[in-house]
Amino acid sequence: MRKPVVRLADLQTRAEAFTFLRAAFDKQLEAAIDRNADPNSVIAGDYNARQAFNALLSPGEQRSFFRQIVSDSRYWPRIRALIGSPPFTFLLPEDEGLLRAGGICRNRTNLSAKESSISKVHDFTGGHFYDDAERIYRVINHDHTDSSLPWQNIGVQKQLIVDVRLKMYSQKTKVAIFRGTDTTGAQQASLMFPRPSESVKLHLVKHLETAGPYSITVKIDSGKQKARFSPIARLLVTVLKL
Repeated sequence: MRKPVVRLADLQTRAEAFTFLRAAFDKQLEAAIDRNADPNSVIAGDYNARQAFNALLSPGEQRSFFRQIVSDSRYWPRIRALIGSPPFTFLLPEDEGLLRAGGICRNRTNLSAKESSISKVHDFTGGHFYDDAERIYRVINHDHTDSSLPWQNIGVQKQLIVDVRLKMYSQKTKVAIFRGTDTTGAQQASLMFPRPSESVKLHLVKHLETAGPYSITVKIDSGKQKARFSPIARLLVTVLKL
């Protein structure tokens, strides 16, 4: 019999991921009720549950999970703490009637993202991979016939859709990096998205490692920035090396 799963890295299948995630969310819901937590307030453990939600599930699976938990009205005051603020990039226009966006976050009118399904900054929560320029990557596409998790079972020549987030700097630091006067050792590459035909080595984030450091090398096939001045872009990449 397998030992109980206590880390994301211990999970091996999508079925295990759903079970793990539902248990984590239920635990946070019960804790919030016991503490009489204010609606939309954050309590200890919420970040870990949110990190698991973003790491374990593809956008389609996130949508299914979201629709499942909001069928229980006790979850409504916990959506912002456990999942984030709308609009949600994993929802579709037909999901607008599930909840009132303004009840989750003041002045929000849409539950789904109408302009772009590319990840938002808070969808990363650590991501799946990072590179030497400290850019964070999140695997978006996943073969639904494959029972493994998004960062697993990646083979050479496999094409992946990934969202990448640039490291966040103050404007003053950005200028210093471009001028070469920054003293932190930051690279200019950390301010720019990888370019088509460029090869990039991606390292699995620490909390997903099972047997020490693991990395893959990918070639950038194409990319699209989420919006002008956005620190996020969607890339199509091909795996070159494991």
